[in-house]
Amino acid sequence: MIIFLWGPDSYRRRQKEKELIDSYQGKHPNFDFKKIDLSGDPEDYSVLKDFLGQQSLFDNFKMGLVSGVFSAKGGPASGWEVEAKKIKPILKEQLINENTVLVISEEKSVKEFDFLLEKPVYCQEFKKLNVEGLTFFIRKEAEKRNLKFALEAMKYLIHWQEQTNTDSWALIGELDKIALADFPQPISVKNLESLITFSYQEKIFNLVGILAGRNSLNKKMVALEQLLIQKEPVAYAFNLLSYGAPASLLLKLADYDVSVKSGGLGYEEVLLDLALANN
Repeated sequence: MIIFLWGPDSYRRRQKEKELIDSYQGKHPNFDFKKIDLSGDPEDYSVLKDFLGQQSLFDNFKMGLVSGVFSAKGGPASGWEVEAKKIKPILKEQLINENTVLVISEEKSVKEFDFLLEKPVYCQEFKKLNVEGLTFFIRKEAEKRNLKFALEAMKYLIHWQEQTNTDSWALIGELDKIALADFPQPISVKNLESLITFSYQEKIFNLVGILAGRNSLNKKMVALEQLLIQKEPVAYAFNLLSYGAPASLLLKLADYDVSVKSGGLGYEEVLLDLALANN
């Protein structure tokens, strides 16, 4: 069985990934599970093949979370068709395999793998949300954080999201900030204006983007210094790194997150480590 999750809203895609993993783990506590990123080494398709061919010691059921399928060996512009020919048959063999679930998560679909958009594949698209979708999404996420917004405050958040033109990662970051601010409820527009501004938000995004990208060490260190002197909590800057990040960076961020929460590195040290990386 294959589940294909795709679309530019990576936050909602990742929430769905977690939901699926938790659901199958509840049904199969001893299942084999593996995350496989095909965007790195061109030969990683063999890792996927080996995983699917291995016999499980405890449960016949196995599940793989696969990313980077459409960017193996750099994508179509760099001989990617060769890799596609190797990967496609591996995936197609799993279409009606009831003992294996492959969850493929990608930002977009591509013609070479259009069979992922057809039955028996379960396909779900995660577009950028319209006003109606944003309203529902904000209410749902606000409820998780015990937040209530006045009507005008809700409109302010929707307008902010539309103007910044980002996916849901940014909005989640703002909701986390609001929860930490401990405003009286229902939260008013005035409360939000004291915490969220359009131009300021863009500055934070730009700095975080420099830190996570392949820029010179000097440019990264300047961006890091500017981030550390902002009024934002350093944890907020760390969370923003997940927005639009490639699978390889997301795996690294997950390791950092575990380290921070277990008392290892602090967020400042994590940001410094990222600034020094790839240089």
